Amino acid sequence: MNINNFFVIDVGNTDIIVALIKNFKIFKIKRFKTIDIKNKNLFFFKKFSQIKKILKIQKKIKCIISSVVPEINYKLKKICFFFFKENPHFVSFNKTKLNIKINLKNKSQVGADRIANTIAVKSLYKKAPTLVIDFGTTTTFDVIDNSSSYVGGLITPGINLSLQNLFNKTSKLPLVKFKKNNGIIGKNTRNAIQNGLYLGYIGLVTFIIKKIQRKFKKKLFCVATGGLSKIISKDINLINTINENLTIKGLIEIFKLNYGK
Repeated sequence: MNINNFFVIDVGNTDIIVALIKNFKIFKIKRFKTIDIKNKNLFFFKKFSQIKKILKIQKKIKCIISSVVPEINYKLKKICFFFFKENPHFVSFNKTKLNIKINLKNKSQVGADRIANTIAVKSLYKKAPTLVIDFGTTTTFDVIDNSSSYVGGLITPGINLSLQNLFNKTSKLPLVKFKKNNGIIGKNTRNAIQNGLYLGYIGLVTFIIKKIQRKFKKKLFCVATGGLSKIISKDINLINTINENLTIKGLIEIFKLNYGK
C-alpha cells in the first residue's frame, strides 16, 4: 500500500467534499450534496470512481473523514470499504492523534471540521492568536490562542440558511442568490434582501473579530474558509487570508500524524 496516496472526506450539512491526495497534495477534489446520500441508498462515489482508477495498482486505499453528520457515518463507512477495501478513520478528539490541545471541558462537542481547521492553521500559518471563520451551513468562528490551542468559538446561522429561512417563513419574500450589489439601499425586494444579508454579515463578522481582538489585546490572524468565503471576505479588511480548502488541508495533516510520513 502506498501511504502517500489516500482520500480525505469533509462531510458537512450541505456538501460532502471528497479529495484524492497524492504525495500529500490535493490531486483531485469533488463536491456532492449531503442530502443525496442522506435520502438515497446510492453509491455517490461511483461519480468519483474515475479518479480512483488513477490508483488502480493500489488495491487498498486509506481514507480519513471529518463528519458533522453522524447519521450518515455508517453508510459512509460501507461506501468507503466497498471502494477502498479499507475502513475509513473518522476524526474525533479521543480516537485520533492530534498535535493541538482542546481547552474545553466537554471536548466531544467540538466538531471534527473545527479540529481539522485548527490543525491546518497551526501547520500552514504558524501565527497566533488565530481566528478561523468558516462560511458554511453555519458561520462558525473558531478561536486558537497564543499556544495554538483550540479555546472555543461562536456559531451563527449561515448565509444561505438565513436566505432559505426568509423564503420558508414568509409569504411574499423570494428565494434569492447571495451577492453583492452596488449601493446600500435596495430598490426592489430582491436587492433589499441581498443588501441586507451581505452588509449584515459584513457587520456581524467585523464586530465579532473586533470583540475577540479586545479580549486578546492584540491583532488576530484571521483565516476565512467555506463556500462563500471569497465573496464576502473582499469587504472585510480584518480577514488576512482566504483558504477554501482549509479543512481538507487539516485532514491531510491529521493523516500524517496518524499514519506517518
